[in-house]
Amino acid sequence: MSESIHAHELLNLIGQQSEPLTLDQIKVLAADQFGAEARFFTCRLDDQSIEQIVTFFVKMQKVAPQGEGYVLNLGNMCSH
Repeated sequence: MSESIHAHELLNLIGQQSEPLTLDQIKVLAADQFGAEARFFTCRLDDQSIEQIVTFFVKMQKVAPQGEGYVLNLGNMCSH
């Protein structure tokens, strides 16, 4: 069974990067940090794959498209 990681940990990791990240780069970064089989949860969702959680981030405007990648949308971050 894979470890369940709070999505804020992935958002923090994305926010630490100096350049926009593609989905493939986010996948590699997440696998390096949390393991290839990590699943993510939020207060609304549970058991999300990396693709699912990034889609959720975009829908909730937690990350914003920039060029061919994504950046953290600091203006739309919750504080919990």
